[in-house]
Amino acid sequence: MKVYNIVQTIVFTAITFIATALLVIETPATGGYFNLGEAAIYVIAFLATPTATAVAAGLGPALADLVLGYWYFAPATFVIKFCEGLIVATLIRKLKTGTRYSMVVRMLTVAMGIILALTILVNSMPSGEEATYASLTWTSTSILGLAVPVPTFVISLPSYTWIAVATLILAISVVMALIRRPYVLAMALGGLTMVLGYFLYEYFISNPLILGRDPVGAIFEVPVNVGQFTAGVLLATPVVQFIERATKG
Repeated sequence: MKVYNIVQTIVFTAITFIATALLVIETPATGGYFNLGEAAIYVIAFLATPTATAVAAGLGPALADLVLGYWYFAPATFVIKFCEGLIVATLIRKLKTGTRYSMVVRMLTVAMGIILALTILVNSMPSGEEATYASLTWTSTSILGLAVPVPTFVISLPSYTWIAVATLILAISVVMALIRRPYVLAMALGGLTMVLGYFLYEYFISNPLILGRDPVGAIFEVPVNVGQFTAGVLLATPVVQFIERATKG
């Protein structure tokens, strides 16, 4: 059984690696990127144990970061997505066996949506006139002792744009909290945890300390990562429903 578990974890790690590296859309403000890794993590969470899911969820995307050149995200990716996989897989099993945890998880999902919405509003409101502009410059940054030019993307959007984004994020969290499918609820809370984890890492570590970028740029990754986990839920749900019907039949 132990050998089976090891082989299963290796296979699932390869799947999360491929899903993460398959589609890469970079976010210039943070050096992060949109990917489809969440979809693989959520399907695996339905199939595997919490431990196997957590290892595959953390290791596969972290390896993808290294291979794709986003090495500065790899340690954070392992920790954040390990926790995401563990949360989703554990909650799926808890919520499927009883409803006593359901209300707590729903409240946490909405609370996380509120936190992310407030994070956007507090950090992204323009301080001066609300002009819309964007600029891309190259800044010399020291990485491992070497001077490396990295792109610095600066954008200012009017306040109503950020209000709309914050409202959309809150609406997504409320809608997912109301869905009765336990795995969707588990995916939502795990995904929102991932979004918050990356924001904190980019704001306090990768942007100011590694890439020499404005910490506030981390705010641009929030809607991107919300879209990433939402896409993961939309892609994973029909697969999970098919597996659920097949196993019951």
